[in-house]
Amino acid sequence: MRLTAQEVYDKLVNEDGILQLEGQIKFYLGDVNIIVKQRDVVGNIMQEWLQGWLDKRGIEYAPSENTQMPPDFFLNPDDKTKNLLEVKAFNRNRGPGFDIADFRMYEEEIINKPYMLNVDYLIFGYDMNDDGVVTIKDVWLKKVWEITRRMEDWPINLQIKDNVVHKIRPGIWYAEDTARTDYTVFESLEDFISAIEEAVFQNPKTHNNAGTWKVLFLRSYKQETGVDLSIPRWSEIKDKYDLKSVRKLEKAKSDLAKATVQYEKIKERIQLYHQKLHAEQEKNNAGKVSKIQDDIEKQKKNAEKAKEKINKAQAKIDELKGKIERMDSLRWIVHFLELTRKCVQIIMKKK
Repeated sequence: MRLTAQEVYDKLVNEDGILQLEGQIKFYLGDVNIIVKQRDVVGNIMQEWLQGWLDKRGIEYAPSENTQMPPDFFLNPDDKTKNLLEVKAFNRNRGPGFDIADFRMYEEEIINKPYMLNVDYLIFGYDMNDDGVVTIKDVWLKKVWEITRRMEDWPINLQIKDNVVHKIRPGIWYAEDTARTDYTVFESLEDFISAIEEAVFQNPKTHNNAGTWKVLFLRSYKQETGVDLSIPRWSEIKDKYDLKSVRKLEKAKSDLAKATVQYEKIKERIQLYHQKLHAEQEKNNAGKVSKIQDDIEKQKKNAEKAKEKINKAQAKIDELKGKIERMDSLRWIVHFLELTRKCVQIIMKKK
């Protein structure tokens, strides 16, 4: 029996009810048997478990011989350019900590084999209790751009050690609360490729290839799919993935409100000091008059500082609003381009 990645997902979740199952990892050596309670072990075992599941359900596949690169399984052994399945797993109580691929190998691979971009990632979010009982909390089927994101200083989330780029790392694609992450995952294949191209340019070890990387990729992709991709400049799209701007806007609004309250209180204080000053002047109390005048001057300086805070917060709000509006506009453009790309692919398939 041959199944697509989507059909494998559906069978796991809907037919076999994997989200309702429980399991344990057992190990024995000699006459000693234990139940494994190390949570990190589960992630490595899930791929082997899925292979056993495929065998037991009679689902055809060919395992990959390259363990460094996706996919893990070719679901169509006769055509290893289609129905590619990669298996990932992570502790659902923590963030995804798995690697996607070695960056340098990946950026070369998608030029030579652009169909690798169609790999389906079957991702298990698991839990293990104190007794070693394993349950699957979530299962996702995603494309690579749906589980990757940018970083602060790099266009794609990377593992970097001693200034050397190593692995592509995932983002958080399932966060309902955006406060958990600073950056959203990519919205389209085109944006993902834009990020890869920029990372090729930025990485010292691949910088010399940056001038021809996109041309070679686009040529190869068209030969493979018949589709002309339109890849945006990274500088034009990077801000739309920055969730920090939204939080910064909320903070600027809070700062503005606090500074405004402070400013109004100082104005009231100055007004009271003027009333006291007038009263003491009528009494010809020179000592108190001088002190009140000093207090008024101090409050005026405080008012100036509060006003500066108000102006600064307002300027920040205006800046961030403009940035967020541009981000929203870009999302609409990207959505339109993605629909156009899908339509072109459908037309090409019919031909």
